[in-house]
Amino acid sequence: MGVKKRATVKKTVSFSDDNTLTNRSNKKKHVDHDNPPVYVRKTLLTVPWHIIPLLYYYIYISDGFDSLKLLFALIPLQLAYLGIQFNKSTVYGNKILKLKVPLTLISLCATLLLTLPAVLIIILFGAPVTEKWKETWMLALHCCYLAHPAIYQVFNGDFKVGLWKKYFIMIVIGAWSSCVVIPLDWDRDWQAWPVPVVVGAYLGAFFGYSFGSYF
Repeated sequence: MGVKKRATVKKTVSFSDDNTLTNRSNKKKHVDHDNPPVYVRKTLLTVPWHIIPLLYYYIYISDGFDSLKLLFALIPLQLAYLGIQFNKSTVYGNKILKLKVPLTLISLCATLLLTLPAVLIIILFGAPVTEKWKETWMLALHCCYLAHPAIYQVFNGDFKVGLWKKYFIMIVIGAWSSCVVIPLDWDRDWQAWPVPVVVGAYLGAFFGYSFGSYF
C-alpha cells in the first residue's frame, strides 16, 4: 500500500512598509523599483500655482531681475506647496505619509548641499567657470529649491525609486532650453546670465509638477 505524499505549501515572506501596495484582490505585487507602488495622484493639487506670480514678480516687478529676493520668496512658498498640495497627492503603497517637520529641515539642508554638484553640472553645460560664479550659484539655488518637494519625497520614501527623476529632468530641460536666447544679438537686459535660465527652470518646474503624474 503506497503512502500518499503530502502536498507541499509554498511559503512566502513579505515585508510591510511604505512601498507595499495591494490590488483589489489583495494579492501582493512584486516591488519593481522602475515602476514602484509609489505614485502621485492626478489632481489639480499638484499644480504649483505659486510659480506664476513668482515669475511675474521676477520679470515685471523686481528691480533688475533680483534673483535673491525671488529665492527668498520661493523657499517658503515651496514649503507651503509641499505641505498643503504635493505631499497630500503623493501615495506610498496604500497610504499617504504625514509631513514630518524634522525631515523637512533635513531635506532643506540637503537641497542646499546639492547646489555644489549642481554648480559643476551647470559649468559643464557651458556656464562661465571663473566669471559670474555668484550668478551661477544663484541659478543652482533656484534649480535645487524648485526641486525641493521631490527631494523631500526621496527622503520620505524610497531612495531607489525612479519616480522622482521626472521632476528633476523637467527643471533641467526648462533651464537648458532657455539658454538659446543668451547668444542672440538683441542686447536686452533679460538676456544677461542667468536671467533666462532662471525663468526656464521655473517654467520647467511648473510643467513638471503639473503634468508629472501623467508621465
